[in-house]
Amino acid sequence: MRNVQCRLNGYEIIAIIIGNCYFADMPDRQNTAAGLVTNFAEFWDHTTGWHVIRTQKYLQALVEQLIKDGVYADELLSWNMDMIIPAVPFHDVGKISICQNILKKPGKLTAAEFDIMKTHVQKGVEVIRIMGRYGYFSDFLDHARAFAAAHHEKWDGSGYPSGLKGQEIPLEGRIMAVADVYDALISERPYKRAFSSEESARIIIEGANKHFDPVLVDAFKKLTNKFAAIANDYKAKPPPYQDMNAILRQQLSAVCA
Repeated sequence: MRNVQCRLNGYEIIAIIIGNCYFADMPDRQNTAAGLVTNFAEFWDHTTGWHVIRTQKYLQALVEQLIKDGVYADELLSWNMDMIIPAVPFHDVGKISICQNILKKPGKLTAAEFDIMKTHVQKGVEVIRIMGRYGYFSDFLDHARAFAAAHHEKWDGSGYPSGLKGQEIPLEGRIMAVADVYDALISERPYKRAFSSEESARIIIEGANKHFDPVLVDAFKKLTNKFAAIANDYKAKPPPYQDMNAILRQQLSAVCA
């Protein structure tokens, strides 16, 4: 697959793939689209592929804990979990528009490179906008858009792309921020070592009222062992969407030379 020469860029390809998922009348389309996005992300950037799988698990654990605690319960109970969990992988879908010498740079990004990296947010929102042409359920798209658009916003307003503050940030984005940063901390990346689960948890907890919604951090404190177990369980096993590789190749062949 890595030698395929494509006429379209990454996010245009992924939009067509997920559009074809709909028209192919596959069962459980939202999960199928999520699986294909995960596989394409793994193809484009191996750290992203595993990352989106783990963040699904972290987010589900956080949502379940919040409901159990009665925190943001009215909003959470209004969500359709059959739609929100498959929407999680779309938070980083825009990274397929970022060149690999930036994604895999073994060191700190320059200011100019970081500005390019930040565009993955807008590119991800654009992918989801294109998906809207293909008839995906509106609540699935709404959750996917919130994940993509808001997962780099910070509670104190210092995040990007919009500098939203506090509860101006959609709840999906606030929850995803905890899952996303935890996984970035605990994972080895080209530019950093992997932090231990204890170090990662400490950084999340210290980020309350600054990076993270303090109410979500309170829930996270009850889940530190669960998060560590998820990170351990999903780092050495074959990706659960591995059986979709043949489908992905077939879809790519329709848009690649």
